[in-house]
Amino acid sequence: MKRILSILISLFIIFNSSAQEKQKLSIGHKGMTFVELANNLENKYQIRSLYYDSWVSHITLKKRYENVNLQNLIMDVLSGSKIQFIIRDNYLILTQFENLNREFSLKKTNDDDKNQIQEIKKTDLDISSLQQQEFIIHEIGIALGRKKAKLFGKISLWGAGLPLKGVEVFLPNMEKGVTSDKNGYFEIELAQGAYVINFRYLGLKQTVRKINLRGDGRLDIQLRKEMQAIKEIKVFAKDNKLKRTAMGLEYFASKDIESLPSALGEPDIIKSTTMLPGVESAGEGAIGFNVRGGSADQNLILIDNAPIYYPAHFFGFFSAFNNDMIQDASLYKSSIPIQFGGRISSTYDIHSSETIADETNGKVGISPITSKAYLNLPLLKKKLSIMNSFRFTYSDWIIKKIDSKELVDSKSDFYDLHGKILYKPNSNNLIELSYYKSEDEFQLHSDTVYNFNNFVSSLNWRYRFDEKLKMKNSAHFTSFSYDMSSDNNISNAFKLTHRVKDIGFKSHMTYEKDIFTKFDFGAEAKYYEISPGDLKAYSGSLFEPSKIDIEKGIETGLFAGAKFDLLGFLNAEAGIRYSLYGNIGKKEEAVYTDNKPSSLNRIETQRTTGGLNNIYHGPEMRFSINYAINNNNSFKASYNKTRQYIHLLSNTTSISPTDTWKLTDRYLKPQVGDQFSLGFYRNFFNSVAEFSIEAYTKRVKNAKDYKDGAELYLSRFPESEVLNADGKNYGLEFLIRKKSGRFNGMISYSYSRSYLKSKDRKGEFSVSNGEWYRAPYDKPHNLKAFLSFKLSRRFIFSTNVVYHTGRPATYPIAKYELQGVPIVYYSKRNQYRLPNYFRTDITLLIDGNLKKEKTFHTSWSFGIYNLTGQKNAYSTYFRIEDTSMVGYKLSVFGQAIPTVTFNVEF
Repeated sequence: MKRILSILISLFIIFNSSAQEKQKLSIGHKGMTFVELANNLENKYQIRSLYYDSWVSHITLKKRYENVNLQNLIMDVLSGSKIQFIIRDNYLILTQFENLNREFSLKKTNDDDKNQIQEIKKTDLDISSLQQQEFIIHEIGIALGRKKAKLFGKISLWGAGLPLKGVEVFLPNMEKGVTSDKNGYFEIELAQGAYVINFRYLGLKQTVRKINLRGDGRLDIQLRKEMQAIKEIKVFAKDNKLKRTAMGLEYFASKDIESLPSALGEPDIIKSTTMLPGVESAGEGAIGFNVRGGSADQNLILIDNAPIYYPAHFFGFFSAFNNDMIQDASLYKSSIPIQFGGRISSTYDIHSSETIADETNGKVGISPITSKAYLNLPLLKKKLSIMNSFRFTYSDWIIKKIDSKELVDSKSDFYDLHGKILYKPNSNNLIELSYYKSEDEFQLHSDTVYNFNNFVSSLNWRYRFDEKLKMKNSAHFTSFSYDMSSDNNISNAFKLTHRVKDIGFKSHMTYEKDIFTKFDFGAEAKYYEISPGDLKAYSGSLFEPSKIDIEKGIETGLFAGAKFDLLGFLNAEAGIRYSLYGNIGKKEEAVYTDNKPSSLNRIETQRTTGGLNNIYHGPEMRFSINYAINNNNSFKASYNKTRQYIHLLSNTTSISPTDTWKLTDRYLKPQVGDQFSLGFYRNFFNSVAEFSIEAYTKRVKNAKDYKDGAELYLSRFPESEVLNADGKNYGLEFLIRKKSGRFNGMISYSYSRSYLKSKDRKGEFSVSNGEWYRAPYDKPHNLKAFLSFKLSRRFIFSTNVVYHTGRPATYPIAKYELQGVPIVYYSKRNQYRLPNYFRTDITLLIDGNLKKEKTFHTSWSFGIYNLTGQKNAYSTYFRIEDTSMVGYKLSVFGQAIPTVTFNVEF
């Protein structure tokens, strides 16, 4: 055992360098004892020495040393003795192993000796250095007479520098521990003394540190991946979902999405949310989603702190983001953090990779419809890195193969570029420049061509003043625009454009007083600019040009909150956000009788005076509490008040690239949501499985709906078409999930209702006589199941099943003639429903050779979307044929869709 320890420490000596090697020292005199030398090193150069006095009682200095490094100084002082030493940062550690110098010389070898030394790879050196830390007793802090001390630090992934969230930091003998936050930081308070601390994270090698805690101090940890050939292993991990205060929060890592089946063979960070309870797809293949009965525009989608307004490609079948660029995402259905505002249903916070590469790496993927490439290029080692992903489609050949007259002369193309520059000058600073650009063009069985594009960019700066106070600053610029054009027929040639700009800045400060108390505060401001519509007629066209005034607005917010431990088993989080909004600039505005918008009582139009007008403001309270019954059971409750000042005007249930965004103004009021939630959570089988049930009720003021026969196309005064409705949503959500082992999966069920009510009972804006009616996204029953089975280390099979009630629809129920003109009489708003939806998908993931030393790593993904070929109805329409009213059902995917993707990673 002594010899093994000698070899390990010797390897540590050889393979690790220290800053002390470069520091020049002037110290000592003839006859100085080693103990005096050690004291002088600590007082003058802050170099602490660890040894037994008996080892060095006979050692004295033979001279004074001038401008020498610590390595050469100690080697000379200890020459002739059997004492060896290790230099680690500001520590000098003496060891007493015989013949250590003969086995592993610390001195430079001559040319003859070099031939006898084996060449060791740099990665092996780094791993050896990492391993040796488990055999060292780390001295932490300086004793100041206090009984307790705080141990803190950052936990990251070895070789990548990526912070690790949710690492378990625990003391086995004391049954005490904490988990690291999303930035990898941890903090724990202990009595002074010696400890053995374990660090554990699913999928990484568990590591141990031995410490002597003398006072407050830092201990940074790196965990590394470990691949072993084993027959079977059971991994038990504790999820902090039970103990965290927030409700309705779901966290996704990029790897969690890889095995989910998708419509056209690509993992989708946005569609993956629709497998959660309370989250429903807006339609087959559509990119929009509804959260707890809310409309699609009530969800704030952020990519690196910048909002994106249309995150889709290819009619909504593809997400805007290449999954290779995505690091993680957090969906907040309730308990929305105070730093987020502007939407009343949810916030989906997506982050791209933060890996500063040590060496060039990348990935290439090819499928029958798209190709994609990802490259991460280091510019300065561990300081500066640039990554980019590029994706494009060549789907026209598939559209031409489909035997459908509706798709004759149709085409669709898109590309996107997503990139990021990361600069980390030191451990306290991280600067990110993120950018995203996409362009789409499609044409469906007509001469009208649709073009739309996104440009999203953000600059983020994270700075840590110390271990307690941190700051996050971000600035963003977002632009979304589309145009529709036709020039085949000169008499009808036109071009219609629409644009949205969103420019903003946010500063967010976090102060962690201790592991039990945390404070958040900050401010943000946004500038909106919307061009509602600009219709241009080509020369010779019969179209009359039309342009609607540009809308401008400013939204600001101040926020402050705290998270604290009340009684150990009772945790709470509370905050307030105060938002203010106003229109700016001059704009055409209608004047109505009694100030009530209507197409029938408009008196005149006028120009606003400019400056700041139509001001709306108010508090947004956020509160949540967690009562932990024991380590496996807890209750939670929360309340959220949110405000939304920008709205999507659309006649469709899902987001369409040709929808019109509209700012709050004099007549269209801000949407205000109040949500109460209550939940119970339980862990099973040593936290391998979890169960949760959440109930919620939500009230909405000024929800946007439309009067019967609303005309939104180039509407100069949309307030005469759009009504400010009241909304009420309520529901119950069940979830059971297993996330570890060879077999894992998730089953969720939700019962949810969503209703609207017009404030006008008899007038032009009356809907269903002023009574409550189903919202377009009301789907009471939703059942989803996802199962994944790891057949071997290389093969993973997964399947998911989706069932939900059909969405509401309005049907014609009678037809009559008036003076020879056929007239159709419709039912009450959303009185009927489309047929129920059912779909089954399967996926098989095949990894290539798993050899460690391999230049390229390949993988295959095979899948079948809609395995049973269900003809699920996306919508229905009716037309008069002869003397009868005939209904038709439109299905997007009425058959099984096979997909295959080949990936190469290097």
